[in-house]
Amino acid sequence: MPDQLRRVDRIDTGPRFTEADALRLNRMYQGSDTLDMLSGVLRDRLAGDVAVVSSFGAESSVLLHLVAQIDPATPVLFLETGKHFPETLAYRDLLQTRLGLTDLRNLTPEPELLRAKDESGLRWSYDPNGYCDIRKVAPLAKAMLDFDASITGRKAFQSSTRAGLPRFEIDTSDAQG
Repeated sequence: MPDQLRRVDRIDTGPRFTEADALRLNRMYQGSDTLDMLSGVLRDRLAGDVAVVSSFGAESSVLLHLVAQIDPATPVLFLETGKHFPETLAYRDLLQTRLGLTDLRNLTPEPELLRAKDESGLRWSYDPNGYCDIRKVAPLAKAMLDFDASITGRKAFQSSTRAGLPRFEIDTSDAQG
């Protein structure tokens, strides 16, 4: 039987961004400033389709400002848990407007899941991990199916476990599925 008839179509189900990609980008941007690195990632698409995950907290404005300078149409993902203070949402809206961000995506929990597992809306008070799974982890994992990589605002100075954070890494948490 000819070789072309024995060929089987295959779907690549491997990760779109690999450990080798992360190592390559860490070497490429070692010693470079953040704006140059973000430019390569966003403009030159060196990590594929990228979204920024932001809490829109006070410190988030620095990263969002840099992203807006490079490409204000970069998707920005906000976990709308339904539990934010009105001031947080107002600050989110103010930053989006001031920085000219044009693709803010509010990620919300599945209504069916809320009805089944957090009907009272008080799960945060007795099961913080379950609360996070329903209102943060699941919506983010679903949204990230559309992207190859994400930019987050984790800071190396926040804890000893983050002290050696590389700029590029593979997310091995359940948040990525």
